[in-house]
Amino acid sequence: MSEGVAVRLVRIAGTVVLVLFLGFQLVNPRRPVTANTPGFTDPVAGFELASTPDDVLGILGAPGHPARETMVRAMIAGTRLDFLFLVAYPTFTAAIALWLVARGAPRRLAAVVIGLAVVMVLGDALENRELLLLARTVDPNAMWPALGRLRVFTLAKWWAIYIAAALLGAALLGRRASVADRAVGGTFALAALCGAVSVVHRPAIEWGIAPLGLAWLATYVRAWRT
Repeated sequence: MSEGVAVRLVRIAGTVVLVLFLGFQLVNPRRPVTANTPGFTDPVAGFELASTPDDVLGILGAPGHPARETMVRAMIAGTRLDFLFLVAYPTFTAAIALWLVARGAPRRLAAVVIGLAVVMVLGDALENRELLLLARTVDPNAMWPALGRLRVFTLAKWWAIYIAAALLGAALLGRRASVADRAVGGTFALAALCGAVSVVHRPAIEWGIAPLGLAWLATYVRAWRT
């Protein structure tokens, strides 16, 4: 793929990611009803990494809580919007890899990142299925099977994201890096480091979201300036 085509793909996919991100700001809940999953601040991230029925009910509200209906409605709306996002951000990630290959990175980078992008799509879609199920479940005992599946799918998604970030960061830092390459590569690497920490401390998944988003944004802006 030529660099021009790769850059156009980064621009298109990045624009979709940005538009959907703004959409999330309108529909996603800002805080849990009573308590978040321990270690998390964002209720969506906490819901994705919920481990027990108490985590789920703390975020969504127990049956009969006056805020539960509104919270469940918002969480379902955000999850449905995520079915679009789960196509956009893996495409954007793969496009960045293709751009780097067009600029001289090893061709295997694109192959591996595209493979990871497939894991992101599948993991996120299956995760969303469990989130929708949990959002409609009020019996704590009925939540355990869905929570077990949710953990597998969520970790597969997030660890694929952070492994891809590590590879993109290494590609940017390993070339004859410009100042801009080093800045973006270092930001990807910081996100990947948070992903690595999450192996032993799950809330680190949330820590990596900010540097990852910053790396994505910087790459998107650079694509439009190319």
